[in-house]
Amino acid sequence: MKESGPVCVVIPAYNAEETVGAVVRGALAFLEEVIVCDDGSTDATARVAEDAGAKVIRVTENRGKGHCLRLLFAEARKRGFEVVIALDSDGQHDPADIPRFLDAHREDPRAVIVGSRMGDEDAIPVHRRNSMLVARFYICLAANRYIDDTQCGYRLYPLSVVESVALRKERYVTETELLLKVGDSGIPIRSLPIRAVYLPDQKTYFRSVPDVAAISVYVISYIMVKWWNEGTRPGTAWTYRGAGTGRDVFSRTPSIDRMFECAMVPLCIPLSGLYGLWYGFSRLAGLPAFQGLRGCGVPVGKVFTSTMLLPLLLGISIIDLLGNRIGLRPGLTSRFVTKWYPNLWK
Repeated sequence: MKESGPVCVVIPAYNAEETVGAVVRGALAFLEEVIVCDDGSTDATARVAEDAGAKVIRVTENRGKGHCLRLLFAEARKRGFEVVIALDSDGQHDPADIPRFLDAHREDPRAVIVGSRMGDEDAIPVHRRNSMLVARFYICLAANRYIDDTQCGYRLYPLSVVESVALRKERYVTETELLLKVGDSGIPIRSLPIRAVYLPDQKTYFRSVPDVAAISVYVISYIMVKWWNEGTRPGTAWTYRGAGTGRDVFSRTPSIDRMFECAMVPLCIPLSGLYGLWYGFSRLAGLPAFQGLRGCGVPVGKVFTSTMLLPLLLGISIIDLLGNRIGLRPGLTSRFVTKWYPNLWK
C-alpha cells in the first residue's frame, strides 16, 4: 500500500539509465513521490527516471554524491517533506525494504535509520568488506555509538536532523560526515538489517583507492579533533554542537581543510600515543576526560593500539594488492583487520 505524508524517496544518479527506472518504480510502490538528482549523466538517466515517474533535478556536470544529496535534501524540504529515504540508483538497494524504514521511523522519529548489509558479510566482496570493517571501527568511535554498517547509502533522514549539521565535504565523504556529526551531537542513529544485491555486472563509481582514502583521512582528522576536545574539556561527551564547532574549525575553506587533513596523516600516530598517555593519566587522577570514548563501552587500550598500527595496515594492504595481481592471494589484510579492527561493541 502506498503511503503519503511528509516522507519521500531521494536518489542520486549518475549514468544509471539501465537501473534507475526499476528503482524509481519500486519506490513509487510504497511512497507517492521520488526525487532523482541526475549528476551530469552522459546517458539517458534523467529521461528514464522521469518516464518511471520521478521528479528530476539536473546537474550540468558531474559533482559527486555529496553535492546531489545536498540538492535533494533542499528540494525535498522545498516540496514540504520532513523525512527522506535515500536509495542508490544502481539497484543494490531493494525498495521493498521501505516499509521497514518507515516502521523504524515511527518507533524513533528523531533517529537516522541506516541500512545494514552485515547480516551476510560473506556476500560482500572481500576488499569492500575489509574497508567497511575498518571504517566502522573508527566511525562508531567518532559518533559515540555503534552503527552496524557505516558505509550503506540506504538511509532514512529526518530533515530537521540534516539541517542541524553543516555538510562541508564532497562526494562519498558527505555520507560519513553526516553520521559523524549526527552521532557526535547526541542524536540517535539506528541500524536496520537489509538485503544487499550484488550483481556480477553492477556498475559502481565508488573508487576503491581515492574514495576510501578520502573517507579515512576525514574520519581520522575528525577523531583527532574530537579526542582533543574530550581531553581538554573533562565531562564532555558530545563535541559537535552545530556549524563551526569541532572539526568544522578546520573546514572554513577547502584549502585549509586539505592542509589540515594532510597534517593529520603523519600526526595521527604520535597524537594517538599522546592521547593514550593522557587518558591513562586522567583515569589515575580521577578526571572525567575522554568521556565520549569511555561512554562507547569499548576497550580503550585496544583503540589506541589499533590506531598506532594504521601504517602497518597500509603496508599489509599494499602487499596483498601486489600479491593478488600476480595470483598469490595472500589474504593478509583480512586476518589483520579481523584481529585489530574487530567489532568491539559485541
